[in-house]
Amino acid sequence: MFGHTSLISNGRSFNLMNCNTVEYAIPSELQFVEYLGGGNYGNVIKVTGPNGEELAVKKMYDPFSSVIKARRVYRELKLLQLISHENIIRFVDMYTPDLDSRCLKNIYIVTEYAGVSLKSVLDKQKHTSCKLINFDHIKYIIYQLLRALKYLHSANVIHRDLKPSNLAITEECDLTVLDFGLARTVSANGDNLTSYVISRWYRSPEVIYWNNVTYNSKADVWSVGCILAELLTEKVLFPGSEAMEQYRLIIDLCGSPDAELMRKIEEQNSPAMRMVVERMSKDEKRDGLPCQRKNFTSVFAHIIPDDAIDLLDKILVLDPDRRISVEEALQHPYMKEYSLPSDEPTADHPFNIEEYDASQNINDWKSIIWSEIQAYNKRRSEAQQAAALLDDPMSS
Repeated sequence: MFGHTSLISNGRSFNLMNCNTVEYAIPSELQFVEYLGGGNYGNVIKVTGPNGEELAVKKMYDPFSSVIKARRVYRELKLLQLISHENIIRFVDMYTPDLDSRCLKNIYIVTEYAGVSLKSVLDKQKHTSCKLINFDHIKYIIYQLLRALKYLHSANVIHRDLKPSNLAITEECDLTVLDFGLARTVSANGDNLTSYVISRWYRSPEVIYWNNVTYNSKADVWSVGCILAELLTEKVLFPGSEAMEQYRLIIDLCGSPDAELMRKIEEQNSPAMRMVVERMSKDEKRDGLPCQRKNFTSVFAHIIPDDAIDLLDKILVLDPDRRISVEEALQHPYMKEYSLPSDEPTADHPFNIEEYDASQNINDWKSIIWSEIQAYNKRRSEAQQAAALLDDPMSS
């Protein structure tokens, strides 16, 4: 519940409260509803706005504990302001109760409240043995996810952390993509990217091992395949407890890398990387031979519709160059019921949230993020003043 203290900072009034051992400063115009959850990057509460709209407030967890975290916070702040798509979380506000950049340590992001997480629905379905999501729901969920990715990828944005807990769903089965803390914008020439970003169970093989510094939007597509399989079978497809086990589970279904992919791995990385992949593949050989890709129809036919199996077969391909794209997935027969290219918007231009290189230190990032919040608050104040004049022209 709310405490008895409040403060005014940067022209805004805040109420202070403690929830789930986390201290929050909430703008006075918002009313606390409930704690929603927390993760590695932040803790989220539900609030209502002045007009009763449901919102989510995320307090970033220790944003300046490292340069990497600070950069991620900046990327999320920038990206959320650029995105405009009905299947992607809508940005509402950003703020800090801190007084200046030197003492900056509390950063909040306010978005719409988009519903419960898909993971919570799957967990409830599993624990209650009550079917909450049927095949028609699944098709609509995946269509909306692909629709959101079509927009993001057109802006050169990779989400990099797609999983059921980062997807929100309403009772009407409307889907919203959440949490852009690990998102990146990438150039057509390829960028150096980290391999440990996507939660392991949904992480593509090129991210785990090969080609891990120049992977592209096809990594998101692999994650879609893992989510689709989980929705259809009600089981995590590749529940590896660590990276090596994850890889073995993947090639047990999808087969060992073939000669063409091994050639690419060697060209795009080092000969040592080829040796690692070859050793891993040998560990999974059957009768002295590499693992062969399983027949997806034989594996899934008893529980999954044929067109869904075919889409999975085209998504869960080791070589990203031969993996289906988002646009191709939207045109797949499985999506025919919903696919409508004229209502699948793309971005007007590529986004760029990589203005700064790796040379910034923690104090630099504090100044950069402080300036970003102050610039936003100035625009917010000007917009509020303009709206007030429209409501009451005589007040000027």
